[in-house]
Amino acid sequence: MLNDKSTSELFTKSLAGDLDPQQQADVASHMKNCQQSQTFAKLNQLIQDSISDVAKRSLDGDTSVSPGLSQDARSRMKDQLKAESVRLSQAAMKATLVPNSQVDDSGSSERFSTEQEAGRASAAEAKSATSSPLLFPHSDIRSSEERTVKTRFTLQRQLGAGGLGTVWLAQDETLRRNVALKEMNSAAAEFPRAWERFRREAEITGQLEHPNVVPLYQHGIDTQTGKPFYAMRFVGKRTLVDAIEEYHERMGTGEDVTMDLHRLLTAFIGVCQGIAYAHSRGVIHRDLKPENVALDNFGQVIVLDWGLAKVRDDIESGVGISGEQLATESAINKTMNGEVIGTPLYMAPEQASGRLDDVDHRTDVFGLGAILFSMLTGYAPHQNSSVGEDGQISVAELLRRISSEPTSAPADENSHVPRDLSDICMKAMQFRPFNRFQSATDMSDAVQHWMAGRSQRRQQYSNARSECRELRTAMLSAVRDLERNVRFMSSLPPIQGIVDAACGRSGDPLSTWQERLQLIYTGLLRTNGDFTSVSYSQIKDGKFQELIRIERQSSDASNVRKIPSSRLASGPLSKCMEKAMEGNPDEVYVALASECPTPGQQNEASRLAATVPVFDKETEEEFGFVRIEANLERLTETLIRDRFRTRGRLFVLDNDCRILLQLDRSGRRVTEMEGQDMNDVSQCWSNVLPALKESGEFIDERNHATYATRIDLVPGRYSLALALCLAEDK
Repeated sequence: MLNDKSTSELFTKSLAGDLDPQQQADVASHMKNCQQSQTFAKLNQLIQDSISDVAKRSLDGDTSVSPGLSQDARSRMKDQLKAESVRLSQAAMKATLVPNSQVDDSGSSERFSTEQEAGRASAAEAKSATSSPLLFPHSDIRSSEERTVKTRFTLQRQLGAGGLGTVWLAQDETLRRNVALKEMNSAAAEFPRAWERFRREAEITGQLEHPNVVPLYQHGIDTQTGKPFYAMRFVGKRTLVDAIEEYHERMGTGEDVTMDLHRLLTAFIGVCQGIAYAHSRGVIHRDLKPENVALDNFGQVIVLDWGLAKVRDDIESGVGISGEQLATESAINKTMNGEVIGTPLYMAPEQASGRLDDVDHRTDVFGLGAILFSMLTGYAPHQNSSVGEDGQISVAELLRRISSEPTSAPADENSHVPRDLSDICMKAMQFRPFNRFQSATDMSDAVQHWMAGRSQRRQQYSNARSECRELRTAMLSAVRDLERNVRFMSSLPPIQGIVDAACGRSGDPLSTWQERLQLIYTGLLRTNGDFTSVSYSQIKDGKFQELIRIERQSSDASNVRKIPSSRLASGPLSKCMEKAMEGNPDEVYVALASECPTPGQQNEASRLAATVPVFDKETEEEFGFVRIEANLERLTETLIRDRFRTRGRLFVLDNDCRILLQLDRSGRRVTEMEGQDMNDVSQCWSNVLPALKESGEFIDERNHATYATRIDLVPGRYSLALALCLAEDK
């Protein structure tokens, strides 16, 4: 057999791994029928294993395996072994890089060519192919046909660099598309663990086929530099960091950023979904931060940089895209006990303390919370912890703080952050993993529920604003009705008849005119349930004397009665009466009843009084005044019940911010707080009041929880305020 020239040539090519499929089949057939060849193959395998062991020890610096070799010989051996290692890695990754003969002069050092095998051998066969050169393949190695394809990448510019690799913008010369190409750094290539991690990164990225995970196109090794690389989709330069910065810059200028927040949260949900998918495949990212989330202009969200990802040992397949048996994550971490993995400013406590065994999918939940924190505040959750009294602290001190001190809530850092959304963020960032959301899906659902509720609150808030504005208009209209009524009551014929009778110019006695006017006034109160009294008074020598007074009984609003002459009020003119008498005919003066006290009348603080002067038509001298009083509480409550449908706590405040009226969510009147100062009831009133004074309206665009509007009943002198609280009671 050994003298058969053609067979010897086949074995020689087999040793170099240069057999085509037909030749491999011929060698396999010959070995099957030749005992001597099988024995030779076993012997050759033993020799190969021995050489591999010596090579490994030599590369590791063990001089005992080659004491007789010169330094130059050892150097040549290492170069040859390194080249062989590259060749074996190429075979393991199913990609063979070949020199590009068509490179032009301008790109000779920036071109890669790959020969990609589309078929894949079985796991056991792939393992055998990786452990040693394909010397004597069996006839069943190629169970299916394979295809090869050549692809070239032209590097254009560097996009970024890290400790493990450099990312380039490159062009796929075959498909004429831009790709992101990551290749291992020269410094990292000196360490076997870096090769393992680089390959694991490519495998993990390639196996996570999800719309929110960056897709991997190609994986291979450059034959010129011997460094591995992989090509993936180029998603542009815009990241979540850019969107967050833009959002907070616009918010700082006072712009409406409602839609910007909605877009950020929508992108965040995409990140959660991508991470949830990775967790379903047993992959933990371990380095979640805004920089690792790419955004395009059409709403797509891509999670990047899976270089620090961890595959759970309990579900690790052991066979990657190369077909080689990989070391499990726990095996890799044997030399990394206490090592910190991740980005400190976004790191979970268990990462900061180096407890790698405690890192699981809930660590990524913390990372998601950290991303949400940066969205809401504009900076990383541990940003404040990184600064001491004397400036920046050491990394070791920062890690100590992260692993031992809780993070403050976004709402505490920024008062404009919605409290409910801040609570979601803090639940994800709980110090203990068992207190966090137990999955990325749970967190995504919480944010989506908040967004859905926010839409409902926004609509409810919009309705409440419309109803409050309508109520304000109705109350102003009620005051105008009060003015019209008092003006009409002062122009009735009995008014002048009483003037004439008092001056002795009428044939009818004063009592007759009084009875006629009493009937009219009684009818007025019975048809206007908000009016509490109507009176007609005469002024003489700086004093007033009521001639007629019809009022509603305070204990029984349906009882309208005439006040007998012996109980009619009299006394010196108040300032309110003097102000009213300074006016011209038909000119109404509106004020609080407390400004126009009437002796013997109670509960005047909640009454609005409209007064109009009466003149003697003969002499054109002032004679007296007509006055109508309305109960503000009853008027407001009636209008609210007729027009207001929004469920919330509604406060009606007087000019001094005291609670005049309060209705609960069911529309029932609550009397316990009436008369109290609103500042003592609501902590946020100090923020609401300045807006009411300046613009007459407070709009809570962020939380949609509070709305307030000012009602100028007496412009410049007296106002009411409506304050509506839509948030649930805590």
